Amino acid sequence: MRRMFALATLLLALAAAAPTQAVLMRGMGVEDCASWLKDREGADMIAYREWFLGYLSATAYLRNQDVLRDLTYDQMLAKVTATCQRAPSRRLDSVLDEFFAR
Repeated sequence: MRRMFALATLLLALAAAAPTQAVLMRGMGVEDCASWLKDREGADMIAYREWFLGYLSATAYLRNQDVLRDLTYDQMLAKVTATCQRAPSRRLDSVLDEFFAR
């Protein structure tokens, strides 16, 4: 019984010490702000908006921060657009992460 406990403890310690791998992100968030600025009034605007809302909703849930409660679609898009105009080379996911800055 002690050996099993020791083995289990060792395996847990090794798993905790294992290097973590970066999460592979897919979708609109891996694009840069310049893409959003170019496409924001075109046919892809809805796809961007829905990706933004999905990312923000999931992150809000995971962080327990209700950042969307007092924002309309237009306000959210205006904030993303303003940030992107200042830094067109930034990735969109990093722009969205600013919604969670305290």
